[in-house]
Formats: sequence, structure tokens, C-alpha cells
Amino acid sequence: MATARAHEPVPLDPKGPVITAIASTVGAALFLGAGGACAYVTVRTVADLDETGSEWVWVGVGLALAAAFTACVGLSTILFARAERQATLQLAALGVDASALVLAVASAPPTNDDYYQVRLLMRISGSGFEPFECDTEVLRYRFGSATQGTVLPARVNPVTRAFTIERPPAPPAPVAEGA
Repeated sequence: MATARAHEPVPLDPKGPVITAIASTVGAALFLGAGGACAYVTVRTVADLDETGSEWVWVGVGLALAAAFTACVGLSTILFARAERQATLQLAALGVDASALVLAVASAPPTNDDYYQVRLLMRISGSGFEPFECDTEVLRYRFGSATQGTVLPARVNPVTRAFTIERPPAPPAPVAEGA
């Protein structure tokens, strides 16, 4: 008998409407431009099959495959941007406030654009869902001050277990003695 298994926890980087529109526009440009190029190269290669040598046929096939791959990248960009925006809206609508207790902190490899990261093992708990543990890599400049035992504010979608965490609260400013 099959049992219902809970979704795996997924850290979500919220996406706004502007970022989604930009990503969708870039994806559409890639999809339409490369899709059109793929169609043109394919038709041209098939039409000129008798007039050109076999080496040019392979060039046409290679160009058509490269254009088809680029069109697929454009389509996946559109679909991924749309899915992330929907997850962001769903978290805003259905999410519940929670707290994330940092259980362990370790260094992580840098991102592709050379931002340093830390790996946080957290126990996320709140009302409306079973507490769960999650191991995620986050940017060090945002969460570098988190240590074992730090409690971070979080928001969790109880249905999908997608969550966001916020920066640790800033330490209180020192009070001057003469004030």
C-alpha cells in the first residue's frame, strides 16, 4: 500500500514581477529567434540537398541542432521563471510564519559568480506543519553572522514545504554612556 510522502523542503529565492518579466522576455527572444533560425536552416538544407555537397548537409544539420538547442533553452527559461513566480505567489498567499534554528554552519564552495557561501543545517518549525530539517547553501554576505543556535525568521508553505529565511537580526546598537 502506498503512503503519502511529504514534499522535500525547498529553499525559495522569491522572484518579483520585474525579474520574471525580464527572464520571460529573454526566454521568448531565444525561443522565437532560435526556433525561426532552426526552421530556416532545416528548410534551406533540405531544399539545397541536391545542389550542395554532403559536407554542407552536415553543416546545415549542425546549425539546425544548435538552433534547436538554443530554442529549448529559451523555452525552459520561460517555464522556469513562471514556475518560480508562481511558487513565490503561493508562498505569500499560503505561507505561515516559522522559525529556523541553525544547527550547524559550514563553509561551502563559492557560486559561479564568486560569491562566497555558507552551508546551514536548520530545523524549521512553526504552526500548521511538521518540523523538518534542511541543509542549504546561502550567501555568506547575507548569513555569515549566523552561528549554531541562531534563530532565523522563516516563512513556510505547509503544502509544498517551500520556504524562505530572512537575515539574522542585527545586534543591538551599543548605547553611549554619556547619553
